[in-house]
Amino acid sequence: MLSLRRAVALLAAPTTVLLLAGCAAGTDTDYVRPTASAAVGEPDDTQPPGPDNTGVPAGVTLRPSGDLVLTEAGEVVDGLDVDGCVQVLASDVTIQNTRIRCGDPETANVVQVGDGVTGLLVRDTEIDGLGTADIGVGWNDYTLLRVEVHGTNDGVRLGDDVTVERSWIHDMTRQGDLHPDCVQATQGSDIVVRGNTLDVYARDTGDLNNAAVMLGSETGSRRLERVLVEGNWFNGGNYTVNVRQDATLDDVVFRDNVYGPDSRYGPAQAPAGVLFEGESMAGSGEDWTLNEVG
Repeated sequence: MLSLRRAVALLAAPTTVLLLAGCAAGTDTDYVRPTASAAVGEPDDTQPPGPDNTGVPAGVTLRPSGDLVLTEAGEVVDGLDVDGCVQVLASDVTIQNTRIRCGDPETANVVQVGDGVTGLLVRDTEIDGLGTADIGVGWNDYTLLRVEVHGTNDGVRLGDDVTVERSWIHDMTRQGDLHPDCVQATQGSDIVVRGNTLDVYARDTGDLNNAAVMLGSETGSRRLERVLVEGNWFNGGNYTVNVRQDATLDDVVFRDNVYGPDSRYGPAQAPAGVLFEGESMAGSGEDWTLNEVG
């Protein structure tokens, strides 16, 4: 099996103010992100997202914190090492240059976006579910930029008005009988997933898991519309991209994505009406194929 760095290779910030609400004390030791090849504040966007260009930038010192409950509109959380979970209960919040490690959220999500909350931006941040959390981030009206998500059953749940860009979602951890996915959407609109590395394969256990991208619902008729998935590097899963044949879809497009070798059945499965264009396999010389269902 491929190493994580080999798989990524094959799948060829301004000053802010820290405002906290509900911040419990964490440990009293600062954490310094180990130096990597990318310079501080200058992520290399010419390479697929991975360990050197997502998450907390190299060399940044993080201050310890406990759980966060963010209740003030426009709050900026910058440079924390959060030993706990995050609830975002106000609009236009920014979380950046931060590590969040949460294995037992009160909600299903390590980062929970409250009902009616809009405009959350998470960038240059690591989200770690410690192998026990259900979901990294969910559900509506948020943007992830250069975020690393791992150690959860599902990386992110996509609802209305969600953008995930230049992020690295990898090594999902199966929880009981659940089906791990890097990104999953059962209903929603105006979703963009662009330029990410989505690698659902858990190398420590050998579990290919379910899908890098899972669209559709097992719980009845829900609608997905205006979904664009483009320029990503995918790997793992039963089918790496799986769109349920009974999904209610409108304007769902996959474009110029590159697929790695580690899937059980093939790169993609979807019903007619989902548009795929410019898809390819990484480094193998194999033709990309679609299993059309329904």
